[in-house]
Amino acid sequence: MKPIELETETIELHFPTPVLTRTFLAADSINEALIALINTLEKTATRKNQPARTISENTTQGGFQTQLGTNILEDSNPAMRRLKQEIVMPSIEHYLANVLEVDPLFTPIEVTSWAVSLSAGDWQAPHIHPNEYTLISGIYYVCVPERPEPEGYLEFINPVMSSVSLGQQNASRLHRPKAGEILLFPPYYMHYVHPMRGGGKRQVVAFDVRLKAS
Repeated sequence: MKPIELETETIELHFPTPVLTRTFLAADSINEALIALINTLEKTATRKNQPARTISENTTQGGFQTQLGTNILEDSNPAMRRLKQEIVMPSIEHYLANVLEVDPLFTPIEVTSWAVSLSAGDWQAPHIHPNEYTLISGIYYVCVPERPEPEGYLEFINPVMSSVSLGQQNASRLHRPKAGEILLFPPYYMHYVHPMRGGGKRQVVAFDVRLKAS
């Protein structure tokens, strides 16, 4: 009797979670100007005694976040314009083309954005960005103080938690951010920021990319 032989074999990742990480050289001057801008916005909000509303009621714990409706990437500050034109938009276009496999020129999108500043004792609770038609979520790191792991680190949570029940798969993935780095990822990818314990401010510009309503 002829033995049964294996003819073909493939291992496919049908629904992976793609995360684009890009780092940029010579971003120090932009970051310094962005730090000054975010600090000014934070001081202004404090003087008015009007703490910024968060994206959700329980995401940003402590710290400062610009108000909903304040699209920070549309600020007239020259450094913010450069951030949008030279870093954020090219990265979005790259993700659209290489991950979502669509032509950026023929994909109508709109970008909403906000700034977040965390100091000692501040953190962000686990959350996703579930708004309808959101294609991409992203973070640009303006300032990241040197702190021991995991202070201020970003942690992603496995979106398929049932796979973790086998005991062999990771339940989360820890990311050590650094200034001048941008991350783009699916909006359903749950994430949080570990509490800051020491001095210094962790400042970011975060954004969502949504399909523009026709």
